[in-house]
Amino acid sequence: MKKIKVLQIIPSFGVGGAEKLVLDYLYFFDNETVEIKAISMFENQNTINDEFIREKGLDVVYLDKKPGLDLSMFIKINKIIKEFEPDVIHSHMNTMKYLIFSKGKVKLFHTIHNEPEKDAYGMDKLANKFSFKYLKCTPITLSEELAEKANEYYGINNAIVVNNGIDFKKFISLKHSKEDLRKKLGLPTDSFIIGHVGRFMDQKNHDFLINIFAEVVKVKENSLLLLVGDGELRCYIEEKVKKLGLIGKVKFLGLRKDIPEIIKTLDVFLFPSLHEGFPITLIEAQVAGVRCVISDLIDRRIVLNIDTVPVSLNTPAREWCNTVLNNEIKGTPIDKIDYFDINVIVKQLERKYREE
Repeated sequence: MKKIKVLQIIPSFGVGGAEKLVLDYLYFFDNETVEIKAISMFENQNTINDEFIREKGLDVVYLDKKPGLDLSMFIKINKIIKEFEPDVIHSHMNTMKYLIFSKGKVKLFHTIHNEPEKDAYGMDKLANKFSFKYLKCTPITLSEELAEKANEYYGINNAIVVNNGIDFKKFISLKHSKEDLRKKLGLPTDSFIIGHVGRFMDQKNHDFLINIFAEVVKVKENSLLLLVGDGELRCYIEEKVKKLGLIGKVKFLGLRKDIPEIIKTLDVFLFPSLHEGFPITLIEAQVAGVRCVISDLIDRRIVLNIDTVPVSLNTPAREWCNTVLNNEIKGTPIDKIDYFDINVIVKQLERKYREE
């Protein structure tokens, strides 16, 4: 089998679902059959992902993009393309506009990581639409529902689905009990622990999440909430926690490398997002066997076991609290959890790259 060259392009390796997925592509593709390189349009920001890239010696070129439309990126990206001579270019987020003059005979793919209208608008929507219609770029979405929305949003009919994937081994290899992991992380072993992993931004709906937790504490005083992540709304949420008298009940853990361990300590993973693509952290929680209570606005195919329960965002926080605390309330699994193994996903994607 001929080895192919693949170039991934992303704005940066900040901490988020799209960035984590590209990082997994770099790490998990079989280097016997795929030579893979990535461009980060912004400089190294020394995030957890950037540290991982350095530790593992992954092939990433960091550019020095300025905020907004940076015309120098056309020249710099084109130079890298000419030197690397990829068979495939795979873009992510708002990078396609810098590729519309660089295609040549290279196959183009672009992943839509969120609801299409949230993922790209204005100039980015125009660039994506042009590439899908005239550059034979293949649009990739993370679920069937998002593929239908992408086809409608861009006026196309060829969006394909490649699932997000996770490394199952990170969870399977954790042999410690929940109690031992709590001791290791300095958490009380007798608490009812709820957790959330996500960037502090409107989409993740931390404001409502805190309202739900405030109701849980009224019923179950030994409850604890772990919030993993960072972002522009963190200070606002910290202030809200103070106003509601929940200091000591809510722990802000920041950005972490030990996500599998943290998730395995939880009794419930709470995820009331306003909208999502196909969130990796929610797949991780289900692989870890944690009960999940989630927004019903998230694609139903994310329900992978009976302990994942969608709840309407129109439902009051008190009712969400009842669902969090009542293990008898079950969900209906839609898909098989095995479909989200990253090792399966990269093989599926390689086949797409090789198709004529």
